[in-house]
Amino acid sequence: MGDPIERDSNLILEDVKDGKKHINTIHMIRVYVKGRKDAKAVKHALNVEVVNIGDKFDSIDYDKIPIFMFGREDLKLIEKLEDTVSTNLYSVAIINKKRVRNARLEEIRNAFEIAKAKIRLGFRFDSVFIFSPKNELGIEIHPDYDCYFVIGEEFEKNLEEIGVNVYEGSLVLRKLYGEEYYYSPNLVGIVYKKIGERIRVKSLGIGRRFDIDKTVKKNEKVLKELEKISMNFLKRFNFEEVYVPVSGGKDSTATLILAKKCFKDVKAIYVKTNYDPPFTDEYIDYIERKLNVEVIEEVVHFDVKKYGIPTHENRWCTAIKMKAIKKYGGLRIVGDRDAESRTRRLRPEIYGNEVFPIKYWSGAMVQLYILMNGLKLHPLYYKGFYRIGCTICPSLSDWEKKLLTKSLI
Repeated sequence: MGDPIERDSNLILEDVKDGKKHINTIHMIRVYVKGRKDAKAVKHALNVEVVNIGDKFDSIDYDKIPIFMFGREDLKLIEKLEDTVSTNLYSVAIINKKRVRNARLEEIRNAFEIAKAKIRLGFRFDSVFIFSPKNELGIEIHPDYDCYFVIGEEFEKNLEEIGVNVYEGSLVLRKLYGEEYYYSPNLVGIVYKKIGERIRVKSLGIGRRFDIDKTVKKNEKVLKELEKISMNFLKRFNFEEVYVPVSGGKDSTATLILAKKCFKDVKAIYVKTNYDPPFTDEYIDYIERKLNVEVIEEVVHFDVKKYGIPTHENRWCTAIKMKAIKKYGGLRIVGDRDAESRTRRLRPEIYGNEVFPIKYWSGAMVQLYILMNGLKLHPLYYKGFYRIGCTICPSLSDWEKKLLTKSLI
């Protein structure tokens, strides 16, 4: 089996349509517009597949996430669209111009980024939180925001200790600089977890408890649609060697589940350090058994005496881990997501020999996807962690440091 074409250090997927090759960089999203000139404007602004559907919605293909881009003159089509689409996994981008073609390139790009964020941040409430492109809850949409669920009794107790009365199944909107909004289903608390500062809390009410198993069930259709799109993307690669770097975190675990469903022979790479968080060895063993996957363990040493504690300006620790991972060629399937950072959001779906199948997922989608597939999350998530990193990570908030201290006692 041969490797795909390489060009400018990026893997390139080529689609053949009407006897012609069309090279796309974005492979899991397709933009639909009303007119030919609108399509031309969007293609000029974005490196994405664009389809002109006029005012008919019976030719939509759901093998990719559909984003519909309209100008003010096209707003009447939205109601027709919502009566026609057969999925909850779509988004609408509104351009504040008469037609899309009248917008500046930057306006189109900004609308596209908001539309992508709405896919992961839009919700409605029907006894539990349900992903919805209409965003009936009116949650603030921002390209760099993420969301996740409160899961676990310890998570509840740890929130209660800082003065937030929120329970399992509640939704957390994670804004910038560690600012988190807790919905249950209305906004009941705000927690400020800015790195380097003490935790601050604003209590706005008392939350309710929602059945997390029911939440998984109610969102199963969207999760399976996400899975199908991500798997279609992965299956287009033809490599003899396929690897998934795993850390025990939710993103790499969900990515490993996807990879196992797509490839017969996939291996996980676990870079073990002398500063791994508690329970990680045990969790890696757990997913190895549950997924019946070979885990390659690479042991590295973080010499803090030599390099000092890592900082945001000097992440020497990341370089050491990446050196261990890059020893393995082939295709690397990585669990990076848009919502984690602006850098990752602006990175394409394919970067070198790495691909990112959960790029457009939220933390909440990842959590529910793992649970839907019969796996548990890393134990630290049940205590209140948003992400899993090394114990000397410069991204650890005061909240996470306190949780680590409690876990190590």
